[in-house]
Amino acid sequence: MPTFLKMLALVAGALAIPIIPFVIWGHDLQQAAESWQQTYTSPAVMAIGLFGLLAFDVFLPVPSSLVNTIAGAKLGILVGSLVCFAGLTVGAALGFGLAKMAGPAIKKRWLEDGDATTLRQFADTWGVATLVITRPLPILAEAAVVLLGVQGLAWRKFWAPVLLANSGIAVAYAAFGQVASDQEWLVIALGISAGFPLLLTYFARKWLQKKHQENPL
Repeated sequence: MPTFLKMLALVAGALAIPIIPFVIWGHDLQQAAESWQQTYTSPAVMAIGLFGLLAFDVFLPVPSSLVNTIAGAKLGILVGSLVCFAGLTVGAALGFGLAKMAGPAIKKRWLEDGDATTLRQFADTWGVATLVITRPLPILAEAAVVLLGVQGLAWRKFWAPVLLANSGIAVAYAAFGQVASDQEWLVIALGISAGFPLLLTYFARKWLQKKHQENPL
């Protein structure tokens, strides 16, 4: 019964993600979203700003899924996807390149001990597929890039999985953002895009930790 109740609470939490912003800030959020939608910003300026946020995601606590959704809402699927793809790719390359150059110092700065250990075991089993699997997950995406960079993964093995994963993520979030904007439920979409990846990361970390306990290095 305790296990069932825990699972029930987690499911309820997941379903509540898009509702929580309305419960807490409801009216204010709606007004902010409407004002934002009516505010004109040059598409070029918007694209550069969103690209910059994604490109420096490895250094800043940027919710990339939220940025990707906004890109689709403000720039459309095609341009939004291209901006997201470019930003995500540059960000991953920066983290990977710095990790390869600085090694242990970068690892110590960006990786928690628990994540480093469990991700290393996962990477030993799945190899470069780790980059694809973790790309949509906040925290773990950056951690995997840094970990594999520290371990000396070759650039030629880095590009294919990262480009593949980033293209899918960029198109999916940009499409989600444009549809939400067109249907006028962007606030809900932003709540989902901010909360759902964090929930996935929570489950992924728990699963990785469990696997590590079952098969310690």
